[in-house]
Amino acid sequence: MNFKRILKQLIALLILTGLVLSCTYFVNNTEKATIPVVDTIIDFNSVDVFPLFPSCDSIPSEEKQKICSQIKLSEQLYASLLSYNLVISEKINDTIFIKLHVDNKGNVSLVNMKFSDLVKNQIPNIDSIVEIGVGKLPKMSPGLKRGIPVTTEFTLPIVLKN
Repeated sequence: MNFKRILKQLIALLILTGLVLSCTYFVNNTEKATIPVVDTIIDFNSVDVFPLFPSCDSIPSEEKQKICSQIKLSEQLYASLLSYNLVISEKINDTIFIKLHVDNKGNVSLVNMKFSDLVKNQIPNIDSIVEIGVGKLPKMSPGLKRGIPVTTEFTLPIVLKN
């Protein structure tokens, strides 16, 4: 009889120990659920640092560096257009939109350009003139995304007035 009583107490003790240990199992699962999530969303449509023209990288402000690069690119393309001594029969007050590609090594190439029929009629070879001008552009510092050189495309407006 004494043996049955000890056996019952031993079984009760084992069940009680099992219950106590299972409670700590549930506590650990709730701790695992509170692991912080790391934000890894990257905007691939923008760069942290715009591609820089060689003489613009010494400017301290990134916004002023971008403006300087756009101005220097425009000046280079204007100079290329002026070197052809174009003769135009009508007045032109129009804009050419030039889409440029700067690869992760800093090489500049022409993607495409948009211009009106008036510009095409007045300057029939405008596309080849601009393409030659883009080919003469110096190597640029590539755009940066999280400190890594990346390929960048952007549109540069060139205003034509005579």
